Amino acid sequence: MESFHRQNLPAGLSPTKYFRRQFHRCSYYRWKNQVYRWNFPSVSACFLVVVAASGIASLLLPSGRTAHSRFKIPLDLTEQSTCHIKKGTHLADLLKETLLVIWDEAPMSDRRCFECLDKTLRDITDNAEHPFGGKSILLGGDFRQTLPVKVKCTRSEIIDATLPRSYLWRHFKIFELHENMRLKAHTNDSELSGDASEFASWLLQIGDGLLGDPDINDIHNTRLIKIPPQYLIHAGGNRLESLIHFIYDVSILNNPSPEILSTRAIVCPTNETSDEINKLVMTLTPGECRIYKSYDVMIPHGANQGDLEPLYPQEYLNQLTFPGIPPHELPLKINTPVILIRNINQTMGLCNGTRLIVTQLLLRIIETQVITGTSIGTRVYIPRIKFVYNSKDLPFVFSRRQFPIKICYAMTINKSQGQSLNKIGVYLPKAVFTHGQLYVALLRATSPSSLKILIEPTNDTGTDTTRNVVFSDFINEVNNKKTCA
Repeated sequence: MESFHRQNLPAGLSPTKYFRRQFHRCSYYRWKNQVYRWNFPSVSACFLVVVAASGIASLLLPSGRTAHSRFKIPLDLTEQSTCHIKKGTHLADLLKETLLVIWDEAPMSDRRCFECLDKTLRDITDNAEHPFGGKSILLGGDFRQTLPVKVKCTRSEIIDATLPRSYLWRHFKIFELHENMRLKAHTNDSELSGDASEFASWLLQIGDGLLGDPDINDIHNTRLIKIPPQYLIHAGGNRLESLIHFIYDVSILNNPSPEILSTRAIVCPTNETSDEINKLVMTLTPGECRIYKSYDVMIPHGANQGDLEPLYPQEYLNQLTFPGIPPHELPLKINTPVILIRNINQTMGLCNGTRLIVTQLLLRIIETQVITGTSIGTRVYIPRIKFVYNSKDLPFVFSRRQFPIKICYAMTINKSQGQSLNKIGVYLPKAVFTHGQLYVALLRATSPSSLKILIEPTNDTGTDTTRNVVFSDFINEVNNKKTCA
């Protein structure tokens, strides 16, 4: 029997809790009927595969892995790509026995990821006539949130990379959840209070692009929205420091605890802005700072290294920064919160997006304690690893050996997706630049009182107005497919 479902789960409506429930129901049913036949670590392992688009989302799911890791999806996707899974292998046998695939945060994944899996499952099951080889597929997520990240791509190219542009989309049925469990979990009432209900409604209107006036200076008709005053950091003094102290007051900076640090953050649109805030917060924290420096190497493309070395001295290499690669200098103190930027050990919950707190600064390793995910409290020793960046824009391959972490008092909006924060600051020195970013940022809040926004004025906006980017035509297209469950 084949079945394809797309759960349209507006963020905050607890899709993760829903998936956990489905996971444990499947495990219970199969255990009672004694159909377990493989020596896997969990009863349901050979019948239920749980994945997510991001490392953070996968940590919140039982036995969760990233889709790329579990299905061996290529990083460089083409229309002809297939998963790196061969018939007769252990993983192929696992997928043949699988009854249900759960895929969380599906809108973040490129449509070609699903098409890769479709072609691979048809092959290993010898069932070329049915999508996904006849397997049941349950996707979760919210198209109001960020879509697949595409470097230097136009709006139409981003939309073309989404699941609704896939030949598979017509096979899915959409069902919706309607209760905001993120907000409800932090109230004592069975129903959302007036303020919380109004806040939830405001968030959905932002996600749908219904608030504000069209920006006449923007060809894509983004909207300028006015933020209610109760969510703003108001003028007077150093507003950025006021935002920092709303999230991390003096007592927290002087005596931080893992429990508090794991539920607070400042989010910004870009890495550059989050790095600036992290540097500022580090100056406000007590303790001795130790700076760890990277070892950077240039590997030339088909040329003599000796000829290129004078052109790219070590000082130049040290100044280079690239997405997903830590900086040359990494200043750390005891009790500094950090975030992993590489998968280290997914079975232990150590993947890209796991947050930790520094407990010891040693010469060659850093001792940390996990503060988010499934391994909270676990002591972990982080070594230096090699990062390689290869781009057609560079005349060489860049290699940096550094600890795979970044300070995370502040982080990018995209990196925060999937987290619930008891106190969150949204810092917008410039407006968001792609679909769903503002919606994702505001949705991290677990209550109206836990949110503060700081907007730097521009030529187009004041301190209470910002741009909201929503691909409205795309959202309307998705909404037209919805059916009621």
